[in-house]
Amino acid sequence: MPEPPQTIDDLLRLVRASGRVDEQRLERFLEPWRGSSGPIPDALVTALVEGGLLTSWQLEQLRRGKHKGFILGKYRLLRHLGAGGMSHVYLAEHSTLHHKVAIKVLPSDRVDQSSYLARFEREAQASARLNHPNICRAFDLDSYGSTHFIVMEYIEGVDLYAKVKREGPLEVREAVDLVRQAALGLQYAHEEGLLHRDVKPANLMLDKRGTLKILDLGLALARDEDRSSLTREHDEKVLGTADYLAPEQARDSHLADRRSDIYALGCTLYYLLVGRAPFAAGSLAERIRAHMNQPAPNLLDQRPDVPTAIVELYFRMMEKHPEARQQTAQEVADALGNWLSGGSVPRARSEPPRRAAPRRGGEPVRSVESPAAPRRPAAAAPVRTPSDSG
Repeated sequence: MPEPPQTIDDLLRLVRASGRVDEQRLERFLEPWRGSSGPIPDALVTALVEGGLLTSWQLEQLRRGKHKGFILGKYRLLRHLGAGGMSHVYLAEHSTLHHKVAIKVLPSDRVDQSSYLARFEREAQASARLNHPNICRAFDLDSYGSTHFIVMEYIEGVDLYAKVKREGPLEVREAVDLVRQAALGLQYAHEEGLLHRDVKPANLMLDKRGTLKILDLGLALARDEDRSSLTREHDEKVLGTADYLAPEQARDSHLADRRSDIYALGCTLYYLLVGRAPFAAGSLAERIRAHMNQPAPNLLDQRPDVPTAIVELYFRMMEKHPEARQQTAQEVADALGNWLSGGSVPRARSEPPRRAAPRRGGEPVRSVESPAAPRRPAAAAPVRTPSDSG
């Protein structure tokens, strides 16, 4: 267990051991504290950060007694951005070019476990082959000692799960545009032969220019993978996130196809508009069973301001049988884009038999082509305090 530094000398010893700060620069910086000893003064801590010698995260690690892990090959880790089920992500800087990147690190204790390393490498390969404005790029796959990492595009922004948690449910037009962008990215991935299999708000990042980027291809599946693939080799039958899991994917991840990503995107649309996933209550098993057996909850029960055309499209995305959903993500993107531009939402190109979508009070939602639009109940405040697993 690392010993936290107690004195100035202790802290400076850790700073030097970290290799993070040039010695000559450090010596010049320390001139005001030359000859000082004893407890670490707050002024020194503040100056180290404000002077640009260390980031707040680096200093926090040093004050915990940790001096390793700031450098991965050509990259210097600046701060921790987040953690997922099988990795940690850091903001990093190239040591000579000084451009910012995101580094996804596979913990060393995962390397020998099941298919983690193989799936990690596959994520890098999948991301690197995709070049689309709505997909986060991967630039490199490398290792440093026993640490394996992916070098990715750094996106300065917020993921949609965090955005809704912070701001509450989104306005209809904003939610529709974000789902439209996600559908465009998914269409490109599908055309390149990849399924995402873990579409959810936490894997959709909105940058500061309003562009949405799809993250985390860790569960991506090539369309032509067969029974000898990683998930079957390691008996990993159900992969994905329970709150956004298509029924066929819940039964077996290898039953997933591009329409499974469309179902998850429908769940995401509900989350953006309501503030929780469609089936957010109960245990993991209960939520999975709900996806398989329960009808999709009616958006209008929580958001009576959502137009009928969007409700109809959402219900179609959430159909239990893949054949009843839109057959491509492009159909979703086109329909949403058409609505945003003031047009009507067209039917999907392959039109299966349809059930009437339920609405509050038992009144059915009419087809979007029906000349008489249904009356919507008086507006009610959207739910803003639910929770889901992201």
